[in-house]
Amino acid sequence: MSLKLAFGLIGTKRFTPILAASALGTFNDNLFKNALVVLATYHGLTVAGLPSDMVVPIAATMFTAALFFFSATAGQIADRYDRAMIMRRAKFAEIVLMVIAAIGFLLDSGPILMLTLFLMGTQSAFYSPSRIASMPHYLKPEELVSGNAIFGAVFFLLLLVGQASGQLLPAMENGRILIAGILVVFAIVGWLSILPTPPSPAGNPKLKIRWNFLFETFKAIWMATKHPTVFRPLMGMAWFYLATGGLITLIPTLVRDTLGEGADLVALLSVLFVIGAAAGSLACGAFSRGKDAIIFTIIGGFGMTVFLLDVAWQLAHWETALEPVGALVFMENPDNWRLLAGFFLTALAAGMYIVPLQAMAQHRAPVDKRARLLATGNILNAGGASLGQMGLLALSINTLPKWWAIIFVALGTCVIAAASMRYLPKSNSQS
Repeated sequence: MSLKLAFGLIGTKRFTPILAASALGTFNDNLFKNALVVLATYHGLTVAGLPSDMVVPIAATMFTAALFFFSATAGQIADRYDRAMIMRRAKFAEIVLMVIAAIGFLLDSGPILMLTLFLMGTQSAFYSPSRIASMPHYLKPEELVSGNAIFGAVFFLLLLVGQASGQLLPAMENGRILIAGILVVFAIVGWLSILPTPPSPAGNPKLKIRWNFLFETFKAIWMATKHPTVFRPLMGMAWFYLATGGLITLIPTLVRDTLGEGADLVALLSVLFVIGAAAGSLACGAFSRGKDAIIFTIIGGFGMTVFLLDVAWQLAHWETALEPVGALVFMENPDNWRLLAGFFLTALAAGMYIVPLQAMAQHRAPVDKRARLLATGNILNAGGASLGQMGLLALSINTLPKWWAIIFVALGTCVIAAASMRYLPKSNSQS
């Protein structure tokens, strides 16, 4: 797929409204979450009297739990009704939630903000299956990799901008007012953006919706296992979220305990990671030739393995600084360039790894079950991210050096990439 085809989607009515609405939603999610954490950590915001170092994992769990428990039901609704209609209603619900969030920031109310965070996860759970399942309706099969590449790149970049805004605005004069205003305005613009979206007919209009959230969650996973050509890429994506979730969680402690540096280097490595992932997504969209493009998942997987092992090797032989020198001085030292390049190239390979998997799952899922199967991906991704955050931190505590966690991710990714090679001799659609 050429760059011309990839960027030719931008500006089309079948693609741009969803891209714009999703991008603004990504920004709002990350602005909100980071502002909440910064206010709790540095500016005295309290949540039920809990210490600030407990707010971060609780906040992450609140959002992820909503995705985990409501995605299966949302998948049923997205198979039962017109998906464009569902997306419009979900984006309107976001306006209501951002008004509540604005009240929480203006009143400096931790409980209101935590409740809103859970409801934002719920809103995302209902929006995402309709958005993902509608892509095969709006895009031609040869456009799916391209469309997902653009979505991936925009997601990573807006994630970065949202994170930075959430970290910087709370410290500014009238920062809470700015946050409140931005959240509401962007939610309104996101809703207006989604309105021109063409209809996306229901895949199974006679489906009976069942409201037992927990039972339907495990039922959805079981159903996905009955469709192995869809389940395999879903599991591959879950590993991506496990790996990247764990690595991003590990960066602050690696910087502090292994490198001996401070928060500014944490920010630099996070920026490199996000930009690298966005570049990898775009590279996949630019150089693939449509269909499944599983070769890019394999290349990305082996690339992640090589670069992660190199990063682990460097960290294993790193002499911890006696005093932090700051990110700028760290960058000026040529001895550190290899480590910075390792983080960037790992993320670039990760961006290449994830894009074809999403397109494969979308293309292969049967129309009458598409939203439910793809919603299962959200369940697995949420579970994978949580396991990555908890498991890699546990692996690196006390008894083992922290770079062992990176080796674990590298070896796991290598296994997945190697297993994927068995499908290369076949046509991509059967891999």
